[in-house]
Amino acid sequence: MRLHTTACATLAALGMLTAQAPAPSQTSLPEIGHTRAKGFCTTVRDNVAPSLLGLMKTDDLIGASHRALLKAAHDQTAGSPESMELDQLYLHKVVAAMAHNLGVVKKILADEKRFPKTPSSDDDRFALLLKAQLQAAADRQNDALNHLNGILETEAMGSMRKDIPSAMQDSLAQAGGPAPAGAPGGFFDSSSVPGAKPLPLGASGAIAPSHTIGHTVWDRLAADVEVQQTRIAQAEQILTPTVIAAATGCRDDVPSPPPAASP
Repeated sequence: MRLHTTACATLAALGMLTAQAPAPSQTSLPEIGHTRAKGFCTTVRDNVAPSLLGLMKTDDLIGASHRALLKAAHDQTAGSPESMELDQLYLHKVVAAMAHNLGVVKKILADEKRFPKTPSSDDDRFALLLKAQLQAAADRQNDALNHLNGILETEAMGSMRKDIPSAMQDSLAQAGGPAPAGAPGGFFDSSSVPGAKPLPLGASGAIAPSHTIGHTVWDRLAADVEVQQTRIAQAEQILTPTVIAAATGCRDDVPSPPPAASP
């Protein structure tokens, strides 16, 4: 899944938010009335710009996770358990980085000094619009994070199941008793996604792992990530024009650089 158009527009907006103008001048923000925008532009530079950067970096990480899942699919069909272990280690690092980024974005957007709960001006209303759209994109990225984390947790539980004696598994399945803690009903199935409980041992709905090229569980998970990427792109397409409008209105509000020393 390619998000090139959205990413380029967002990158351009970020550049506008952080670029320095040659000289400060008074300017009004487009479509938000005639109030002075100095405080609003501070919010744009100190809160919106770093949040946008965090979302862009998380997009890159989601793309990295997608490539890692495709590599895991290849390594599984090649019968390379050592490579599979490295793939999963890499995915754990990607998930940790995503969680960190989204935690930082959450903290920035929670700043009530910059994003007041009750708007009292056009600037406040525009700031809250930016916050809502940034949060919507972050929420979609968090869905992808939960999905990837669920993948890794399910795989970890699947590995734990291998350590349970088969006689004990058969006994539990026949008796209909509870599964041991951490033992899922298969490598991965629809009831094991985040927010749902895994199937019990011996459940017929479990998906058996396939080693056919293009049809492994990892291929299916990569396709799921593509769906998440599409949802993120939709949220970012709504966000981008709003950010560009704010950046355009605040472009000349950035203080000019100090004059160079006299020769």
